[in-house]
Amino acid sequence: MTGKEIRLAKLFSRGKAVVVALDHGGYMGTIKGLEDLPGKISSYKRADAVLINPNMAKHCGKFFSSWDSPLLIIRVNWGSHYCEGFKKGYQRRMATVRYAVNLGADMVMASLLLGGSEEANTENVTLLGEIYEETESLGVPLIGEYIPLEGIDRFKGRGSEIELGVRMCAEIGSDLIKTIYIPEFSNLVKSVPIPILALGGARMDTDLEALKFAQKSIQEKAAGVVFGRNVFQADNPEKFLDALIKVVKEECNPEELV
Repeated sequence: MTGKEIRLAKLFSRGKAVVVALDHGGYMGTIKGLEDLPGKISSYKRADAVLINPNMAKHCGKFFSSWDSPLLIIRVNWGSHYCEGFKKGYQRRMATVRYAVNLGADMVMASLLLGGSEEANTENVTLLGEIYEETESLGVPLIGEYIPLEGIDRFKGRGSEIELGVRMCAEIGSDLIKTIYIPEFSNLVKSVPIPILALGGARMDTDLEALKFAQKSIQEKAAGVVFGRNVFQADNPEKFLDALIKVVKEECNPEELV
């Protein structure tokens, strides 16, 4: 097996993957649930992997150092569209893959953005290709993220745009994809030869709603979920994460868990 295959196998060694995204401070600032990330990150011990930004990997290094720690995913690029009001869609590197590996990364995540301008689109595709080359040389899986220009919370459900972005991520070199859930997600899964993770997006009204969303994603053949605010902004993040794991990995009924 290659290094990429070994690391990907670890992510799915317990079945469908549950990833907790804690990288929101890099584009939302200090929001509820992320006030003290190094102090709170231990709440997510049972996740298969945790997504954070490069420098937080240094501050949270102890959490990832034990034999039963989640895998560490480091985001290596940043997009201007993550900030309210920025519409041109430029993406730039935050860290090289080599530096992320030096920080302890088991995988890296890089987003692809389309729709801002011809210039930005071309640069964004080029950047993702460069990051893929780096991951190939180091044996580190690349998670390609596709989120539309208007962002997760304002997206109105244009499935064709998601289909294009997901296919492009796969064509350019991603080993795994994180994207927005759309109706008939299973058709999206069939369109590429790599696993797709469904992201959770904004905090939902109730924990039950969030768990039902995860259940629907798994029923539609997602390889797992990436949940951020619905985990770390829950009244009891550890309890919610335990329930999420049961829904994703054991196909438990959400209504029996809350």
